Amino acid sequence: MNEQFNQAHYDIKQEIQHYEHDLDHFWTTLTGAIVLIMQLGFAFLEGGCVRYRNIQSIIIKVYANTAISIIMMWIVGYGLMMGKTNDTQFNGISGFAGFRFKDHPESYADFVFNSALAAAANSIVSGGAAERMSIPGYIALSALFSGFIYPICIHWAFRGWLYDMGYHDFAGSGAIHLTAGIGALVVTYMLRPRTNRFNPEFESQFKPSNTTFICLSCLTLYMAWMCFNSGSTLALSNGSVFTVGNSIINTMVGGASGGLFVFFYHYFTNRNTDNRFSLVMVCNGNLAGLVAVTGSNDEIEQWAAFVIGIIGGIIYILVAKILHKLHIDDPVDAIPIHAGCGLAGAMCPGWFDRRRGIYYEQGAYQWGVQVLGCVCFIAWSAAWHYAACKILEKLNLLRVHNSLEMEGLDPTICGGHAFFYEPVREQDMKEQYSFQRDVQQLDQAKLNEMEIDERNLSIIKQADK
Repeated sequence: MNEQFNQAHYDIKQEIQHYEHDLDHFWTTLTGAIVLIMQLGFAFLEGGCVRYRNIQSIIIKVYANTAISIIMMWIVGYGLMMGKTNDTQFNGISGFAGFRFKDHPESYADFVFNSALAAAANSIVSGGAAERMSIPGYIALSALFSGFIYPICIHWAFRGWLYDMGYHDFAGSGAIHLTAGIGALVVTYMLRPRTNRFNPEFESQFKPSNTTFICLSCLTLYMAWMCFNSGSTLALSNGSVFTVGNSIINTMVGGASGGLFVFFYHYFTNRNTDNRFSLVMVCNGNLAGLVAVTGSNDEIEQWAAFVIGIIGGIIYILVAKILHKLHIDDPVDAIPIHAGCGLAGAMCPGWFDRRRGIYYEQGAYQWGVQVLGCVCFIAWSAAWHYAACKILEKLNLLRVHNSLEMEGLDPTICGGHAFFYEPVREQDMKEQYSFQRDVQQLDQAKLNEMEIDERNLSIIKQADK
C-alpha cells in the first residue's frame, strides 16, 4: 500500500513539474514574440525622426536587421551566447544552427526570446547611422553585431566569467543597451555629421518629419518593454510570477518618471518660447527611464525605480547636450538613451539592489563588478565597431555619396518616397531646392572670396616689384 502511495505521489509530482516546465517555456516564447513587436516601435521611431525623403530607407534597415539578426542568431549567435561555455568562460561552444535543439527542448523558447532581443539591440545601432550610411554597409555591420559582437557580451553577463563574479544585469541595461549604444556612438562618429547638420543656416531642415510616428513608437516600445524586462525571468513557476509582477511595475514606474522629468525640465527651460512643450523630448525621456531601470528592475523597490527613471532622464539630457556641442550627429538620440542610460542602468544594481546594493549596506563589491562589466562591454563593442567601420570605409561601403544624401535615399535608391501626402511632398521638394540653392550660393561665395584673394595677392606682388 505504501509503495503504491509513494509511486502515485511521485507520478503526481512529476506531472506537476512537467506542467511547470511547459508554463515556463510558454511564457518565454510568448514574451519573446511580443518583444519582436519592438521592431515596429523602432521603425516608427526612426522613420519619424528622419527627414521625409529618407523614411523608407531607414525602415528598410530596421526590417533588414530583424531578418539578419534571426538568421545570424540561428547560425552562430545563439551558440556563442547560450551554448555550453568553454574552459575560459569567454563564449559558448554548442547549439550552432539549431544543432541538438531536440535534445534540449528549452532551447526553442530561449532562441525565440534571445533572437528578439538581438534584433532590438541591432536596431539601436541603425539609429545613429540614419540618413547617410549605405544599406550594403549597414547589412554587413548588422550581421557582425548580431552574430558575434552582441552574443559574446550576453554570454559574459549571463553564463560566463562576469556572471560567475556576481555581475547582475537582469534584462540588459549594460549587456544589451550599453553594448548597442556604444556601437551607435562609434558608427555615428565614423560616419561624420550629415551635410550641413551643424550649420545654423540649415538648422530648421533637420527637424523630425513626423512626431506622430515618434509618439506611436514610444507607446509601442513602452508596452513591449514590459515583456522585454519581465520575460527575462524565463519562468513563471517556483515564485517567479512575483518577480514578473515586480519587474512590470518597476518598468512602468521607471519609464513614467523619466518621461515626466524630461517633460517638466523642457517646459521650465523653454517656458518663454513657442517650444515649451515637446513631444519628442517626453518620448525620449520615457525611453531613457526604461533603459535605466532595465538592469535592476527585478530586485529593487518601486521608489528606487522612480529615482532610477529620473536619473535616466538627467543622463539623457546631459549626454544629448554634450553630443551636440561635440558635433556628433545622432538623428534619433540613440547614444544618450542607450549608451548613457544603459551605463547608468548597469551601475544601479550596485546602489539600489535589495540584496547587493550599497544603499542597503551590502558593501561596494557589487558596484565594482558592475564597473568592470561596463568597461568590458564598452571596450569590446567600440573596438569591433571601429574596425568594421574602417574596413567598410576602405571598401567605399560606409557612407553614401553626398549627392544621394542631399537628394534623399528614398527617391534615389529605394524607388520613391515612403508615402505620398502631397503637401508634405511639396514642402520636402521646396526644402531640397532651397538646400541645394543655399549650398550653391555658399560655394559661389567661397569661390568669389578666393578670386578676390588671388587678385589682392597679384596686386601685392606687382607692388613689391
